[in-house]
Amino acid sequence: MTDSRPLLYLDTSIPSAYYNDRQPERQLFTQRLWHDKLPNHHLVISNITVKEIDATKNRRRRKKLQRLIHLLDTRIATPAGVALANEYLKILSMPEYDALHVAIAAVFSCEILLSWNFRHIVNDRNKQKINEINLLNGYKSIIILSPLKLGD
Repeated sequence: MTDSRPLLYLDTSIPSAYYNDRQPERQLFTQRLWHDKLPNHHLVISNITVKEIDATKNRRRRKKLQRLIHLLDTRIATPAGVALANEYLKILSMPEYDALHVAIAAVFSCEILLSWNFRHIVNDRNKQKINEINLLNGYKSIIILSPLKLGD
């Protein structure tokens, strides 16, 4: 039996916000989203997400994050994903890991990428350029949303 729910890629900012008590409104919103709306999607993370979480300095927080994501579908950064990320980096000013998150989501045909990263991922200029690059490289457009817009 195949999963017919839409593929939704979570970058690291989503699970991180789940336990980020320094931003209580975002934390509560993320927790509600996690339990109310995300079950309607097939959730995907990547080995990049796992690496970033494994690098969390606070041991207690790291363990909580690892438990939160441990059952999610994890995709690996393939050579095609790395190549697509490099195409983004030629045009966009963003950290390599952010480019990899977006590229992995595109390469694995995720319909939606969900992120709290407004600076590098969830902004109109970058979303437009990302999808132009995707199309030029033979990938579908991807819907890039903040949690605030999921389900609107």
